Formats: sequence, C-alpha cells, structure tokens
Amino acid sequence: MRKKGITLLCIVLSMAIMQINIRLTSAHENLNLFDEILIQTKSKTVEYGLKTCFETQEDSKEICNYLISKLNLDNKKTILTRTENKDYYNVDFSSENANGYVEALKYKNKSLITINISNVSNENGLAFLKNNVSASIGSRGKNIKYFQYLKAKVEETSENGGENNTNVINRKIIKILKSCGTENIETVNLNNGLSTMAYTRKFDEKVINNKLIDFNYAVCSYSSGKYIIIGTPEIITTY
Repeated sequence: MRKKGITLLCIVLSMAIMQINIRLTSAHENLNLFDEILIQTKSKTVEYGLKTCFETQEDSKEICNYLISKLNLDNKKTILTRTENKDYYNVDFSSENANGYVEALKYKNKSLITINISNVSNENGLAFLKNNVSASIGSRGKNIKYFQYLKAKVEETSENGGENNTNVINRKIIKILKSCGTENIETVNLNNGLSTMAYTRKFDEKVINNKLIDFNYAVCSYSSGKYIIIGTPEIITTY
C-alpha cells in the first residue's frame, strides 16, 4: 500500500509539473516583446509603424484603392497624391498623426503590393494595426510579410542607470529576450548607442551573416533623451 501511495504521489507531482511547464511555455509564447520592453525599461511610445508586403493576382489599381478604402484612408483631406503608369500605381496619404502609402508594382503576371503606415502616438497600437491590415488583405494576398517598428522614449529614472545609461537599458532588454529562449543575440556599438539583433522565433525572419534574425533594436542617446527603437525582422526606420 505504501508503494502504491508513493507511486500515486509521484504521478500527481509529475502531472502538476507538466501543467506548470505548459503554462510557462504558453506565457512565453504569448509574451508581447514590444510591451514587455516598454514596461521593463519604463519607456513610453512616441511612434510606431507597419510595412506589409504581399503578392496578388488582382489588378494593381483596384487592390490599392480597395485597401485605401478598407483601412479608412480615403478621406479627401488624407490623400496627398496618386501616381499611375503602365506597371506602377501608388497612393500617398497623410493626416495629423499618420502617414504612409499603398503601392503596387506589376511583375510578370502578378502585382507586388506594399502597405506602409506610420503613426505618431503615446500608445503601442502595433497589434491593432497589424490585425487591421491583415483583415483588410484577407484571402487576396499570398506570401504576406510584416515589418514592424516602434520608437519609445526612456524615462529618466535611477533604475535605468542614473542618466539612462544605454548599457543598463540594453542589459534589461537582453534579459527579457533570454527569458523567452531567444538565440543569436549580438550587440554592436553605434556612434550614439547600441544596436542588437536576435532570433526570437516570433516574427518573419531573414538571414544576416549566416544567422537567422527576426528582431532588431537600438538604444540611442540624443539631446532630447534616450530612445529605444525596435524593428522586426530589422529596424525599417532611420535612427
């Protein structure tokens, strides 16, 4: 009886440990790296954006105008220019807090579409923007690729190394990345800070220096303060 009791206890403990591991794995998989970095570094969003590329068999002009309408970018005060020729169609837009373009390039028997949207905001709206763009494309697109970026200003606190030491901030971010099993973490020096590339398995990836990379961030120092710029798979904005 005692052996049976011990065996039963071992089974119960094993199941409990498995459940904990499953929950931890799920938590890491669902971790929003952008938000986690903002929280841990006490930073506030100032700007974010999304560049989306895909292929389609549909007419270039038709799909561009459809996307402009679907994404609610067709307000007359928003549209700046429309450019059209035999193989190219482009719509530029700009408003108080957003700007970008939707363009189509004809290639052989298909159209290569690019949607580029940047928003000035103190909230991270990347997830909402990506969902909105994805829903707008729907089944019309193939080989869809997403390139995200976010720029945030770091608060001046003693926790960030007195005067927001870039090395201290960088170590905090690397700790977050390592906690979710990130690989290929490499940091290089910039004139005004540090830039790090890594492979998180969470975003569209590319190969750089024979290594898989899907996450890139920079910690930079300017006269206006310290900033963190994040991009997937690499930063697509100037810094």
